[in-house]
Amino acid sequence: MNTLLKRTGFLIFALSAAACAAGNITDAPQARDATSVGSSSSSNAALSGAQVAVNFEPLEAGIWYTPGSINGQDDWSSLGASGAGCAPYDHKVVVNALATYSYPTFAVQSLRLSNAFTSGCFGDQTFSKRLANAAGESDADGGGFVLPGSVTKNHFEAQWDFASTVPGAEQPGLSVVASPDRGDGSRMSWVQMADAPGGLEINFFDVQGTSNPANFVGPTNVASGLDRTVPHTILITMDFVDGPSNDVVRVYVDGSLRHTGTSWENYYRYDSEAAAHLGKTPLVNRILFRTGGTAAPATLGNGFVVDAFSMRSGSAPTNKDQCKNGGWQTFDSPAFKNQGDCIQFVNTGK
Repeated sequence: MNTLLKRTGFLIFALSAAACAAGNITDAPQARDATSVGSSSSSNAALSGAQVAVNFEPLEAGIWYTPGSINGQDDWSSLGASGAGCAPYDHKVVVNALATYSYPTFAVQSLRLSNAFTSGCFGDQTFSKRLANAAGESDADGGGFVLPGSVTKNHFEAQWDFASTVPGAEQPGLSVVASPDRGDGSRMSWVQMADAPGGLEINFFDVQGTSNPANFVGPTNVASGLDRTVPHTILITMDFVDGPSNDVVRVYVDGSLRHTGTSWENYYRYDSEAAAHLGKTPLVNRILFRTGGTAAPATLGNGFVVDAFSMRSGSAPTNKDQCKNGGWQTFDSPAFKNQGDCIQFVNTGK
């Protein structure tokens, strides 16, 4: 396997929150299985039952988000952007009225991300605030990054809107990757937002099989040809099932299921590079927004804006038999109103 696809430096990071890994997944511009998606259905709405919801506004639920680095604001971290990491990443809270783009649903402020600066580091990039209850398999490891009292759930969802800061033109090489994570770069999935000549794109990597080195599959194109002049919504859901080769990851774009794959669980189980994890998969309780691979210096001060960020974790069925005989009532998804809703969730993830 291409060594650029592999994450190293687990022990190094334990010594420093801004540790650099020896390798990183490249934000490759090539993709396969392209699916064209045109208009947006972005509504700036949080997930149903969201336990974390952030719009980056000046006064939001008693939290004052201020322009500049988001590091230290409301449990977000972004050490590099605050000058304490491997690179001065161009990740900032911005005032939308001062920009040349106009997206009314994004209101006063948003989180802006570009890959003008990149590195092979993980712990100093931008991590969202945490969920109270992390998600993962029953023996998944929090690594000391979960909140006190966290109860492990088996279902995770994260959703956000994103848009180009240059709606009238391509930003060549623009790429930002979002990954469910626990706070140190122990990623369990990979969703890339990118710009291409035909419009915005969304790509995906997962790990398939039980080989050593791990078989990273991708970039698989999830959506292409997205309109640059409007925001788009990404939803990633993860269902964690004890044992290897059985996690389910779904990626939705503008309300439609575009791809179903699996997690990175088998990287942690079988790849000798991940030996520091002792065969255990990491918990997930936040999203890592990362700019690695080839830098695109011309995107400085531009890139993507992200808004309407939300997450939830919960208990969910892993097979339809768990929904029967009143079993659906034991799961806490707000979508479960009856046995049929529960079975539909197993079949579709929604």
